[in-house]
Amino acid sequence: MPPVMNMEQSTPVVPGLVLLLDHLSGLNSAAGTHGLWRYTRIEGGANNLIYRATSPEYDTAIKWTIRDARDRAGREWAALRALAAAGLDCAPMPLFLDRERYAQPVVVQSWLAGTVEAAPPSTDAEWQAFLAHYLTIHSLTPGCCAQPLPPATLNMHSVADGFARIAQQLACLPTAARPPELVALVHAAETRDWPRWPTPPFALCRVDSNTRNFVRRADGWASVDWESGGWGDPSFEVVDVITHPAYACVPTERWEWLIDAYARGSGDAGAETRIRAYRPLMLVWWVARLARALYEVPRGGDQRLAGRNPAWQAETEAHYQRYVQLARAAV
Repeated sequence: MPPVMNMEQSTPVVPGLVLLLDHLSGLNSAAGTHGLWRYTRIEGGANNLIYRATSPEYDTAIKWTIRDARDRAGREWAALRALAAAGLDCAPMPLFLDRERYAQPVVVQSWLAGTVEAAPPSTDAEWQAFLAHYLTIHSLTPGCCAQPLPPATLNMHSVADGFARIAQQLACLPTAARPPELVALVHAAETRDWPRWPTPPFALCRVDSNTRNFVRRADGWASVDWESGGWGDPSFEVVDVITHPAYACVPTERWEWLIDAYARGSGDAGAETRIRAYRPLMLVWWVARLARALYEVPRGGDQRLAGRNPAWQAETEAHYQRYVQLARAAV
């Protein structure tokens, strides 16, 4: 497809794009055609509605997002523009953004060809490609980026900041609804002796390590879904991977390899210390986040554009029990 990028959201560079968006807005159709465009709904996401739309000249991903304080579409647009301006071929090219015209904000980007899998990397070569992808992302720092970017939606840069993240989740749970095991874990973490370190160097963090967000390509991995991205401590991203439910099957020795390889590859002498401190805090965060979901969703909270899996509650309860055990062992 032509290497074009829209620098102003009001001036789409893809012919017929606005007419296609007008057609798709509120449609929620599985597939169809409109003019020269053919579109297909991409399943798997929860917070957004995503279509692949192709024409004789263009191959695009159209992402309708929830309208909330995160500014998901605008945040993703900014991250993709920053990566494109830096010449980093590890994400889609941004094509169009509109936050106002439609009921849901929309961001349009190029479609990335490659393999997407639910399973995490398994071979040494796959893990090396995974690591190289993160190191590429983290090469984008505030000092070499003209694009304004917000802080990452989930990150830690100190132990105190980690406790603040946990407190954000607890604040969404009435005191009476907080499970006793969660209260005990928070207390254990608060009474633990934690290391201290200077303010770490910041870099672009993509935040969401869901395995389906990575596009495996022979010439280097790329990733999609940047709606949570922004500036943060890049070493926290290793913890985001290690503690993510999608990586539960990964053996402990692989995590030791990743911690060591990331610390060496990043050249950050303090990365390992921060990673090992963030991990137990993030496990407690997960217990709080899952407890919050089990409380909110049955009461109509945490609304999403896509429907939930009918088995979501049983799966969430199983995740909750697993994270309680992991956090107890860690703190």
